[in-house]
Amino acid sequence: SPKLQDFPLAQRQRGSGMAQSLENLVVQVEQHLEKNPTDGRGWNVLAPVLERLGRFDDAVRAYRNSLTYNGESAERRSDLGEAISAAAGGVVTAEAKTEFERAHALNADDPKANYFLGLAAEQDGRKGDAATMWRALLAKAPADAPWRALVQSSLARVGGGTMPALSDETIAASKDIAEGDRNAMVRGMVDRLATRLKQNGDDVEGWLRLVRAYLVMGERDKAMGASADARQAVAGDAERLRQLNEGLRTLGVDG
Repeated sequence: SPKLQDFPLAQRQRGSGMAQSLENLVVQVEQHLEKNPTDGRGWNVLAPVLERLGRFDDAVRAYRNSLTYNGESAERRSDLGEAISAAAGGVVTAEAKTEFERAHALNADDPKANYFLGLAAEQDGRKGDAATMWRALLAKAPADAPWRALVQSSLARVGGGTMPALSDETIAASKDIAEGDRNAMVRGMVDRLATRLKQNGDDVEGWLRLVRAYLVMGERDKAMGASADARQAVAGDAERLRQLNEGLRTLGVDG
């Protein structure tokens, strides 16, 4: 499948201002697709770059076009579902869930689909179902799967932990593992949410989701930093500030 480096512009500018390089790449590929709208390969390259830049709605459209012109695949359906979730600030909406279900129907072992279907169950309050799905995912996962640590921490979060008790040493060790191997799709989603909030700081729910995500990942410093950024962003709106402070207290972040 095509990669960013397939495009000459990316080769020339790699390492010199990655964000600007990606923006330039998007312009290049979009211009190409205006003339060649049925080029599935172009949509395939464009979609993940748009997502990385926080342009989630555009990414959703690009993934849909990728499906139209490249054909059906579990991976493309999962990618589309992830983009729809990212556009909703990390919530697995009914629309996103449908895409993950389609991916699962095409490939019952698709890890992204199985992870997000578990997340959908957790968000619906069905923690037992989420735990069952994530246990099954772990049972089939290769020992070196980069997303293994993420699924284990998610499982622990819904009370289906893989160990009876978590000692301080175990927690510290799991954080070390998670830092290196944490699943790229969730890390990417958190980064994209942070990017979106820099552009639109009025979203109190988005800020609270971001702080909670950092806390879940054991990154309290980042959670505190996001809390401070959030307060600054809504400082001029008393009602939003009140909602934010209330939410932060619920999360156990002083303020």
